[in-house]
Amino acid sequence: MTVEVSMNNLMKMEDREIAKGKITGDNRKISDLKVRITDEEYLDHAISKIATDLSHYLTK
Repeated sequence: MTVEVSMNNLMKMEDREIAKGKITGDNRKISDLKVRITDEEYLDHAISKIATDLSHYLTK
C-alpha cells in the first residue's frame, strides 16, 4: 500500500513529531554544535540556509 505524502497527511500522522531519544555520535561534535546554536548569528545563518534550500526544493 502506497500512501501519498502531503502536508495534510503529515499533519494527521500520529507519530509526526520526533521522538526524544539518546543522541548518538561523536560527543565532541555534539558539544561543538550545542555551543554554535547558542550563537544568534549562527542560528540566523542556519535558518536562512534551511529556508533557501527548502525554497529551491519546493520550486522544482
